[in-house]
Amino acid sequence: MSLISFSRDRFIPSEEVSLNVRGNYLSVTRGYQVFTFFKTANNGVPVFLEDHIDRIVGNAKSMQMNLSFSKEDIQSLVYQTLEKNDFSKTECNVMIIMAGKAPDDISGLVSSEAVDLFIVTSPIKKYPKESYQNGISLGLYEFERIDAEVKTPYTYYGGMKAHRSLVHEGSFDEVLYTSKEEILEGTTFSFFIVKNDIVTTTKLDGRILGSVTRKNLLRLMNLHKINHSESKITIEDLKTSSEAFIASANRDLIPVVSIDNHKIGDGIIGPKYKQLIELYQKEIYNITI
Repeated sequence: MSLISFSRDRFIPSEEVSLNVRGNYLSVTRGYQVFTFFKTANNGVPVFLEDHIDRIVGNAKSMQMNLSFSKEDIQSLVYQTLEKNDFSKTECNVMIIMAGKAPDDISGLVSSEAVDLFIVTSPIKKYPKESYQNGISLGLYEFERIDAEVKTPYTYYGGMKAHRSLVHEGSFDEVLYTSKEEILEGTTFSFFIVKNDIVTTTKLDGRILGSVTRKNLLRLMNLHKINHSESKITIEDLKTSSEAFIASANRDLIPVVSIDNHKIGDGIIGPKYKQLIELYQKEIYNITI
């Protein structure tokens, strides 16, 4: 079945969606682009759609992009795209992209033209059940993203390099960024530890992305009165943590049982993770596991 996506000003088959090297010069050659990625639940409803739209519009404004559409326009187009693909009874991935146009002058750096909007759908790819049942391993990598609060392609080069080194050519499942002995975030996920029965994640200080999944997990912990904090996490803290897990839009929550070949806690999935994954999946799927 050919999927349908929204491209600039019309709906077209997904395989025909493309960036124009000349028309989208700043996006293609300068990384002048923002995006967000989320999934629908099994009833076809986009997960935390308003939060994702708020973030991408905020990111676009911080990059001084000229937008010709409103948040309401984007939301309507997302639902129209899903309807055209008949994802009402199944899950799918959705990516919203805002891509810069051709530059105004010889510098090749500035464009006053409104950015192009793309809404691209794809079948969801499930992560291995073993990852959720047995946990995963992380490798530490010294790297701090530039403009980490903005979800834009040029900030991901370091992650690609790290992933090739530690995952593709190494023995770890995922990569966790560090900076001067502090834990930051993963290549495409937020990071949490459990220590003294308190769930802790790195605070938003301009060095990590304001993850939508992170935001809503913190909201759920507030709602259910689960002790948690947003504060500095050090490499030393990992050694005394009883649990750790990652969180992202397409993976939900996955337990971590070792980091840099050092066991976390007892090296098995802990009770706090089990509590949070049940609450989180009940929130987005309206089911319990």
